Amino acid sequence: MPAIITSFPEDVIAQLETLELEYEEGDITKKGYCRKKWQILKPHVDPKYVSQIEGLQARLAVTGLPEEQYYNDMVALLKEARNSKGNVNSDSDGSVDDREIAVATPEKEKEVEKGKSPEPGSSLISTPKSSRKTLSLSKSSTKSDTPKRETRKSKEVNKSTSDQKSIVSFLDSSIEENTSAKRKSPVEEDLVTIKEEPEDPEEPTDKKKIKLEAKEIDDSKENVKTPSTKQKVIPKKCEICHQLLGDSDLKMYEGHPHNAVEEFIALTDPKLSLFTGEEDSVNEYDARPQNKITYFSIYDKNGHLCPIDRGLIERNVFLYFSGYVKPVYEEDGGTEGGIPTKDLGPINEWWISGFDGGEKALVGFSTPYAEYYLLEPSPDYAPLMESVKEKIYMGKLVIEFLLDEENPSFEDLINKIQTTVPPPGFPKLTEESLLKHAQFVCDQVLSFESASDNNDNSLITSPCMRSLIHLAGVTFGKRQAMRRNEKKQFKVKKPAWTKATTTPLVKNVFETFFTGQIDAVNDQDKGPRRKRCGVCEACQLPDCGTCIHCADMVKFGGSGRGKQACIKRKCPNMAVQEADDSEPEDEDSYQQAAEEMAINEVKTRQNRAASGKKVVEWIGEFTVDDGRRIFYSSAKVGEETVNVGDCVSVEPANPASPVVVGRVMYMWENKFTQKFMHVQWYCRGSETALGETADPQELFAIDECENSLLSGISSVVKVQIKKHSASWAAEGLNLHALSEVPNEKCFYVSQRYNEEFGRFEDLLPDPICANKAVEHRFCFACERTYRQQKFENPYVEDKVEDETEKKEIKYGVVRWRGEEYRPGTCVFLTPSTFHFKTYGNVFKGFKNSKSEKIDEDLYPEFYRKSSDHIKGSNVTTPDPFCIGLIKEIVTNSRDKLVAPRDICIRVLKFYRPENTRGILSQTHHLDLNKIYASDEEVLVNFADVTGRCTVVYSENLNEDPFMWSKEGPFRFYFSEAYDSTNQTTTEPSKLARQLGDVGKGKGKGKGKTEKKKIEIESWPNISRPLNCLDVFAGCGGLSEGLHISGVAETKWAIEKEESAANAFRINNPNCVVFTEDCNHLLKMVMNGEMKNDKGQKLPQKGQVELLCGGPPCQGFSGMNRFNSRQYSLFKNSLIVSYLSYCDYYRPRFFILENVRNFVSFKRSMVLKLTLRCLVKMGYQVTFGILQAGNYGVPQTRRRAIILAAAPGEILPKYPEPLHVFNPRATQLSVMIDDKKFLSNCRWIDSAPYRTVTVRDAMSDLPEIRNGFKEEEMPYGGDPLSHFQKSVRGDTYQAMLRDHICKEMSALVEARIAQIPTAVGSDWRDLPNIVVKLSDDTYTKKLVYTHHDKKNGKSKSGNLRGVCSCANGKPCDPMDRQFNTLIPWCLPHTGNRHNHWSGLYGRLEWDGFFSTTVTNPEPMGKQGRVLHPEQTRVVSVRECARSQGFPDRYRFYGNILDKHRQVGNAVPPPLGAAVGREIRKCLFIKEKMSSGLQDVKIPTEIQDVKMDTEIQDVKMAID
Repeated sequence: MPAIITSFPEDVIAQLETLELEYEEGDITKKGYCRKKWQILKPHVDPKYVSQIEGLQARLAVTGLPEEQYYNDMVALLKEARNSKGNVNSDSDGSVDDREIAVATPEKEKEVEKGKSPEPGSSLISTPKSSRKTLSLSKSSTKSDTPKRETRKSKEVNKSTSDQKSIVSFLDSSIEENTSAKRKSPVEEDLVTIKEEPEDPEEPTDKKKIKLEAKEIDDSKENVKTPSTKQKVIPKKCEICHQLLGDSDLKMYEGHPHNAVEEFIALTDPKLSLFTGEEDSVNEYDARPQNKITYFSIYDKNGHLCPIDRGLIERNVFLYFSGYVKPVYEEDGGTEGGIPTKDLGPINEWWISGFDGGEKALVGFSTPYAEYYLLEPSPDYAPLMESVKEKIYMGKLVIEFLLDEENPSFEDLINKIQTTVPPPGFPKLTEESLLKHAQFVCDQVLSFESASDNNDNSLITSPCMRSLIHLAGVTFGKRQAMRRNEKKQFKVKKPAWTKATTTPLVKNVFETFFTGQIDAVNDQDKGPRRKRCGVCEACQLPDCGTCIHCADMVKFGGSGRGKQACIKRKCPNMAVQEADDSEPEDEDSYQQAAEEMAINEVKTRQNRAASGKKVVEWIGEFTVDDGRRIFYSSAKVGEETVNVGDCVSVEPANPASPVVVGRVMYMWENKFTQKFMHVQWYCRGSETALGETADPQELFAIDECENSLLSGISSVVKVQIKKHSASWAAEGLNLHALSEVPNEKCFYVSQRYNEEFGRFEDLLPDPICANKAVEHRFCFACERTYRQQKFENPYVEDKVEDETEKKEIKYGVVRWRGEEYRPGTCVFLTPSTFHFKTYGNVFKGFKNSKSEKIDEDLYPEFYRKSSDHIKGSNVTTPDPFCIGLIKEIVTNSRDKLVAPRDICIRVLKFYRPENTRGILSQTHHLDLNKIYASDEEVLVNFADVTGRCTVVYSENLNEDPFMWSKEGPFRFYFSEAYDSTNQTTTEPSKLARQLGDVGKGKGKGKGKTEKKKIEIESWPNISRPLNCLDVFAGCGGLSEGLHISGVAETKWAIEKEESAANAFRINNPNCVVFTEDCNHLLKMVMNGEMKNDKGQKLPQKGQVELLCGGPPCQGFSGMNRFNSRQYSLFKNSLIVSYLSYCDYYRPRFFILENVRNFVSFKRSMVLKLTLRCLVKMGYQVTFGILQAGNYGVPQTRRRAIILAAAPGEILPKYPEPLHVFNPRATQLSVMIDDKKFLSNCRWIDSAPYRTVTVRDAMSDLPEIRNGFKEEEMPYGGDPLSHFQKSVRGDTYQAMLRDHICKEMSALVEARIAQIPTAVGSDWRDLPNIVVKLSDDTYTKKLVYTHHDKKNGKSKSGNLRGVCSCANGKPCDPMDRQFNTLIPWCLPHTGNRHNHWSGLYGRLEWDGFFSTTVTNPEPMGKQGRVLHPEQTRVVSVRECARSQGFPDRYRFYGNILDKHRQVGNAVPPPLGAAVGREIRKCLFIKEKMSSGLQDVKIPTEIQDVKMDTEIQDVKMAID
């Protein structure tokens, strides 16, 4: 773009530069360019140009001037107008190459002032005095006479540049002469130097750490001087190799070897000849000369040493090399005996050969004349070859890793890189080196796949490779070649699949039921056809004609049924995009994709039956005539007789639906002689969550009924009620074909179905009609619906006083959801019920610093922080429930039946610590169960009540309040009252002090009245824990939670990974832990074996009462439908094995835990098939999503949980949330097809306790450094929060274990040190500076080399692009930069990946953890893994606390093993919450079995609540 010497205002200059750039890049038409440019210039140019342009415009309008001529004239006039206030330094066409821009020196300015012309070839640009910087450039000419090259072989390069020394000047120099003659590097001559304040490179990294809290950031940013707008000089690059001329790593070629000859002369030397000329034939492979070359250097025509692995050769850049040529059989890398040769090339391609079983690969070149294997580089070129060797080894390592692992994550790949010991002479491999060589590694993986004939899952679409592609901005074009005859240098190691051991029932479901339906379903919903990218090498290849896919094509004589592309033409871009679409990045994306796939939202129930046209006649006399309707017991519909109680099929209202089936409850005729029936419907299996996997003959009972015309009956059908036998638990190996029915008119029912929650449960007994007068029109569904409504709606009883002075009517009790609410009952109320003078959410004070002034030169990526949303922040987390004590139950309604909306309660208000002012600073140091009483009274509607709780005065307890609160749900205590007027604590009132008093009080009147006991809920007691088998046990998180709940004792566990199994053993010494394959163990048990090869006793049928586990889903995750191959994998997957365990052992309860997206895999087909298996076994089953953060861990972790209960047991519900959590992370609905299933949890918007934060979890842990390895250390202090007290436990533990962290590389550590401690800080807050690393090396500043079309320029005029793709052009590998404090790859790909928000992110003290991963990496999937203040990633113990593991829990192995054990575990508090729900079901079942009808949970402390004393208390308050 032109560079201007002008006095135009700075903002005008900036606008003109932007406009010129847009015009040059084709973003704007010539017409738009002229219009906009004139709008900018018009207010600032000489009036004569205004008149000239207006005259030109008049000519266009009046004389019909051609538009082309008009715009050409306009461009010329605008150019002249722009240059009217100064001179333009440009070439003949008015443009300047980016590499030819220079800023004027004072001397040149003086020459201009004196009328002298600057030296030829030099350029002069004036900058405003306020922002002028002095730059020095080479004074040599920048003109180039290089012709455009058409082809590599047909055209010879004759290009020279006067500002750089030509290669010709080196041709006559010997190596000795060049090494002795020291000269100034052309890099120094061409370097653009900007005089700025120097940075002290010796300043240690820790002193440069930007450790600022939010307030400090505010203060610091006010003092930052905003630089004035100034023209920025684009960094100068070599026009051939595109290397930055100012880069310290750029090296010049030092000259040819002594007495070097041309390539064609060297090739004729007899020393290199392998043949005598008398051979009968020559192999095609030997047709071209093959030699070796040592002491080589590779360079371009400008004399720059050039890397061979940065895409220059692939882009047809002419590169040459020199060295000593040797015969191909030579192994000696010395120069002795070699032929000194110069200017070999240009290089056509470079390639690598196999490792030959070792660690070193062979690298070679091809030129138009010969092929050369590389031996040893010259000393100057050695550093560039080290990078090549490193990336070659890296490629080999990654390919072997991909072959050995199943669906590895990016963190797994980094773990492999970091733990691999490199060959001698190689540097330590790090994440940075992986990102540095990402393009090469991905190209190698593609080359390897192209050499393989198998059609297995593509390696390039594995999760780790897709993450690497996105993070590093890998593009697929022409690949670097692997050696033609040696492509298959690696042995393909297929994963060791273990065929699933299955029971006959499970096998029947997967083998026979679903076999023919996959392709049919896929044919119905293929979706839009994907298009090839058209630019990669695979897309440009022809069909090979030899692979199995080509053999199926019609043009090669095949059937054409497969419709698969040639294996050699697999487009990597399309494959990666398809995999990304199938597996969205996060859980929210999965939910969104599932909802988009759904046809509709939850369907509102409409009439099922059509009217029909059959003739209906009554049979016999009527049974009852109530004056409005005449009831009958029998009718003839068409040719069939229908009786009350018969099951019928009815024509559906929707013609596209199958016939509906129902049971006739009663029939009648109205006054219009219309003949009706009242039908209780059954639900077909296809209408449930089972969908198309359901048995077409199976029906489910539902509480839905309808009045329908008898004429709509299609036929009478048989519906059989199937009941499970008494020996159901022993039938694990027997296949009962319940669906074997004689014809389409026969169905069976074995369970009922809850359509709202997706629950399959045992059939309920039919209710009995208590009123004989309505027996003729009694419906079971209507009765159950009425009872449920009565259960859900509150109602009052025990009227105490007809009307008070306030015209209120008082009642003694409200009954709601099976519980009593009386005066003296403590209740939870919605958060908005009470109004406090402080925020309940103490985290709402966050202030985003985006609007403040930032030095964009120092923090060039800060502009990307455009969103206020910060992952892991509690700013939007709701407040917990309010707590109140019911004083009175009143209503203004005088109706005999008080409507729920008219019921009110007068309550006394309790304060939580966060609702007070004086105690606010102690919020994190107080027990979550501690509250403050008050004398404040509030009248609220009963609709604000969400449940019951217990509050006691701590002095009335005989034990520690903290311990007492753990013995039952929702227990709170207080020791003080809060006076909101004076904002101080006071002595509690008389009423408050009586709460929890077990002593006897005095009644009014004669003598003492016996106290009425009100129960305090405790955890239910069960006779004994269940015997549990934990499959895929890991380190034991789920089992630990079940132990905490007291519902189970794990007797057996199966875990194949040795380190995790050892961790389970350490923490569960009485458990038998098996490390064999679970399929092998099940097969042994099914064969009747009692012990395994190690002598361990195997669990036998009838011994396992609770089965729990989380089988992995590798191989068939993602949202796309099953294809045949994936379904074959699924049939042999560990999920099927786990279901077979359930079928064989038939435990009383079954838990399947998995990732949240389990419910969405394969369009929910994985979930449907799992439910289908369990239902066919006879299990009651439900599914749902739980958020671990709702149960007391400072982490977002959503998990899919499938619960099943044996016939006759009570199916557990999902536990209500205990803690509030971020609403973005608590979307727990499940989409299956067109239905949305909700959780049974009522507490969706709030919960009893506040959220647990990072501060709650780890503020008491001692400070450690990066890479700390001591596995035991003292705590160094007392616990500071409720959570810390809980995880430290009751027993004294002096030493803290596993507070160790990964050691990050010196560069990563330096980056972490520069991340501020302010809220929301991540990589975008990194300064662009040079720092000294701990290994005594220095980082580089990131150089912005391109205009970013999306983000524009900074306020100070700086560029924002780091690669040519920022301009919409293809990526240039030479743009890559390494060893920078700001990772080059993040701004490179940030625009298309949400600016990589959170990478290198710090945890927030008042926030929460992202989902704990198996390997905390700053650039991993969960990037916010940095300690809130310290220069390190989170430790193993901190991760364990984020999962809720007690500190006594130990892990086994090295640090990465321990991180993996923690990251893969189920949070114990989540397991405990599920366990308590199972415990409730066991308690109720045991009480029912013992013949007791009252199954309320027992009490341990009896409160003083009797009628006479309540009255005394009220009088005292009044």
